[in-house]
Amino acid sequence: MDITDWLEWFLKTLLRSVQQAMARIDRVLEKSRFWQQHRDLPLSAEQIKVLNRLLDGGEKGFEHGISAAQYQSVAKVSKATATRHLADLLEKNCLVRLPGGGRSTRYRVNTAGK
Repeated sequence: MDITDWLEWFLKTLLRSVQQAMARIDRVLEKSRFWQQHRDLPLSAEQIKVLNRLLDGGEKGFEHGISAAQYQSVAKVSKATATRHLADLLEKNCLVRLPGGGRSTRYRVNTAGK
């Protein structure tokens, strides 16, 4: 009885599972490090909610950053408040501005540290 094909399939499946688990662990550690570095910052509930969505990534997150309009939608705040919150998060080094400008300005979490 030759089990070579099954063994190859099993090992490839195992490898994919381990890689997915490692990627998830990396995301959790990155999120933990971010909050550890920023634990003393005064942030609003809306800012925390948006930062967590950005840090979570995947289906619930924003892989390519977040715009002011998206912030407004997620945080359920006015456009002016969204803009103020984003400016505050930039000033506190929680976010970095991505290339581009105007209405298309997008931001991502600053995981590089303070």
